[in-house]
Amino acid sequence: MSIEFIRERTFENNGIQLAAKEWGRSGYQPVIALHGWLDNANSFDRMLPGMEHLHIIALDLAGHGRSGFRSRDSGYDIWLDIGDVMAVADQMGWDTFALIGHSRGAIISSLIAGTFPERISHAALIDGYVPLPTPADKSPEQIARAIREAKRFGASSPTVFGDYERAVQARVKGFVPLQYEAAAILAERGVAELEEGGFYWRNDQRLKAASMIKFTRDHIQSFLDAITARIMFIQADSSGCTPEADQLKLFKSVPQLQFETMPGSHHLHLEDQAELVAAKVQSFLL
Repeated sequence: MSIEFIRERTFENNGIQLAAKEWGRSGYQPVIALHGWLDNANSFDRMLPGMEHLHIIALDLAGHGRSGFRSRDSGYDIWLDIGDVMAVADQMGWDTFALIGHSRGAIISSLIAGTFPERISHAALIDGYVPLPTPADKSPEQIARAIREAKRFGASSPTVFGDYERAVQARVKGFVPLQYEAAAILAERGVAELEEGGFYWRNDQRLKAASMIKFTRDHIQSFLDAITARIMFIQADSSGCTPEADQLKLFKSVPQLQFETMPGSHHLHLEDQAELVAAKVQSFLL
């Protein structure tokens, strides 16, 4: 029997309310699903109904969807999401669980699998790998950029669209182009209406700022070396987010790695290939 959407959930970590969608029932394989940058938990709406015998929490990462924003003295460095995800697992009472991650959510999943290897059984990564390795001597430049961008985006407001349709079209034609149906699904959860009129994507503008610190190759290798979970990586053959050679070389060092190439673009799990991706991930997790 295919899993169904059950209810909206709210979790808390360090004063931030984390919104989520619960799919399936307790007693089945526990899974936390993590979306990509500037997406939200609806990212998995076309994929999950094609799966079964799973109990899934599809999370709105901090600053995305219906989740709260990080405090003004914080930011959105990717390792902060690790603590949020583990807090959700703890509040669900899950000692061990699997991960499904897309794009940034896949990178977070890789880092979690290395940080808490005893708690992760499987990780299905959809068109996302590991952070881009950055040489240590680039750190001063990286911090300077992060400070400038935090100031810039912290003072900025989201773009306001005259009507809902224009907000949807902005994602269709965005940095990573989307099929219309996929953009509309994300908009259902991610677009809000202003009292004075107009529509905007509710993501925190500070998500667009550079990270304060980037991991070096040695940092990333240490996470990968610690992974004990089974890992499946699905690469879209028409992705606009193809990994750089060093990223791919690092990632292929992961033990128990199952590497798959599938037709589609970066959001293949939310577009026409959703059922194929669901079947592949279903088989891997169970």
